Amino acid sequence: MAVKKVEALKKGLQVLHVLATHGPSLKLQEITQLSGLPKATVYRLLQTLIDQEYVHYFSDTTTFRPGPKVMSLGYAALSGLDLAEVSEPYLRELSVRIGQNVNLGILDGTQVVYIIRVKARRILGIDLTVGSRLSSHNSAIGQALLAYLDPESLDRVVAAMAADPQMAGEIGPGGAALRQKLAEVRQRGYALSEGEFQTGLSSVAVPVIGGGGVVEGALNLPVFSQMTSREELLDKYLPELSKTSQVISTLRGHRPAASSE
Repeated sequence: MAVKKVEALKKGLQVLHVLATHGPSLKLQEITQLSGLPKATVYRLLQTLIDQEYVHYFSDTTTFRPGPKVMSLGYAALSGLDLAEVSEPYLRELSVRIGQNVNLGILDGTQVVYIIRVKARRILGIDLTVGSRLSSHNSAIGQALLAYLDPESLDRVVAAMAADPQMAGEIGPGGAALRQKLAEVRQRGYALSEGEFQTGLSSVAVPVIGGGGVVEGALNLPVFSQMTSREELLDKYLPELSKTSQVISTLRGHRPAASSE
């Protein structure tokens, strides 16, 4: 008996194949040309794939990109991209959607290095760009990175901080004060800075976790304390930042541990 093919599925996989092999970001017209399918068909398929999180649409660039679920299909196109390349379109979309600055930083020794900085508004007195460095122990983005280090790596960082007279006084004997802060960060899932890094500036940060549960970077969202309350920062902006971090983490190969319940 002949098996009837599901043409819609076949065409949907064809669209995913185009994104995986010619992407990572393509416009509707490009997908249409590369797939050889009618534009209306491609559009309908893309809407379904977006709904199922296999494709993500970026309104600022009007481009489509493979979404988090394609990792479960074994697509190598995303895993081969570096952290900044994977993260940038999602950070730009987030910044446009919420109207705030967002950044991605990585840990280098005892410092955080910004590798992506998306500015929606100017923050006076802060002149940070891609490549800028800031201390990790007293910044939200730094604490989000440190909190998810493995114990051995954290010990090395704390030892390096303790060798600096100024930092040694700020992290406490043996880094006790810092370690207590990091334990709290890990318990609640985010880091919060309220004037510690700079007076009048608050910031919330969340980690980006890659394959094997290794922390690869952290996202932060800084605001003026006078313009944005603590409640607004945590209730309005933190959930959006966390969702973006989870998407990027999934694209980097992170698989959260299954619940025991």
